[in-house]
Amino acid sequence: MKSIKPFILAAVLTATAATVGCSDTKSNSSPQSETVEQTISPESISFEWQKSFQDKLDEFKGSDGFSSDSAFDLFDMTGDGNPELIISQGTDKTSACEIYTYTNGALTLVGTAGFEGTFEFLPEFGLTREEYRGDGFLIGKFKQIDHGELTDFLTYSDNSDSASEGVTIKHEINGEDMLLRDYEAALIQYVDTLKMHLGRKYTFGDDSLNYAIRRAESWGGVLGSKRKAVCRKKLSEIAAEIGNDNRDAAFELCDLNGDDTPEIIVSTGSAPESTCRIYYFSGDELEQLEGEYGRYGRLFFDIGSLVFYNESETGFTYWSLADSGFTADKYKSSGSIMEAGRRFALTSTGIDSSMV
Repeated sequence: MKSIKPFILAAVLTATAATVGCSDTKSNSSPQSETVEQTISPESISFEWQKSFQDKLDEFKGSDGFSSDSAFDLFDMTGDGNPELIISQGTDKTSACEIYTYTNGALTLVGTAGFEGTFEFLPEFGLTREEYRGDGFLIGKFKQIDHGELTDFLTYSDNSDSASEGVTIKHEINGEDMLLRDYEAALIQYVDTLKMHLGRKYTFGDDSLNYAIRRAESWGGVLGSKRKAVCRKKLSEIAAEIGNDNRDAAFELCDLNGDDTPEIIVSTGSAPESTCRIYYFSGDELEQLEGEYGRYGRLFFDIGSLVFYNESETGFTYWSLADSGFTADKYKSSGSIMEAGRRFALTSTGIDSSMV
């Protein structure tokens, strides 16, 4: 199968927040032959939870709590193969996320988590974390979904930063005083692990709602056995290349050009300088798109316009894989935006989960 190489156009950047960018383009689909594994539409795959999620999101969108600052997320927090629905009302300091789970044919609220419309989640342990730092002290809490409720798993507090004020220093786990070495030992496994920030993956645009509910969770069913094997091999190679030095690496399957075949976005981490690599199918093989993209290990993807972009101190950079004639001055937001790049941990467990 002949490789389909994207056209690479020059980037245009400015020091302002004006609309600027570049365009990398490729054809909407690769030429098909008898050797190329055929895919199916993600929207032809159905899940029992879809209607309940749609109804809850529509209900919230029509409520007094909804605003242009509202967002939502889908993420499997329990490891049962079904995503939880997370609704973020807004981003003010007191805004927590509502977390819903679908079990036994019903959608139920398990609890709330986070501040400023988002919360930290540790997929390796299935725990949420909330932490507050005050003047010389910190308090924190890990929670887990247990029997349909978000319950406390571990609490901790430390006032070491108040040492200069002459106060008695305390390190506590679940309310029990501990020596510093024991306190740090009890928390180290939760510190040195992948962390996801959940709650604000999707805006409430029509295309966002459709993509989240009817497409995003279907890629494992869309890809045939041959392409799944190719994905597993490539992701395993990248994981080995990155190594154990970066446990914050992640990835996501995302259809950036609307051809019903996902690209693979690999996030090297979540630090400001972390970027994403993009891999696309050429026939039944994966090739890397030239360059690296994004910041904080993520991209913003306009689902309605099929444009992905990055925001930095110098402005915006835009790309399209769907339109060979795309230029940044043509871009107008559809209002259906998602964050992409950090859906699964770049581990054997994460890779397996993405292929289901």
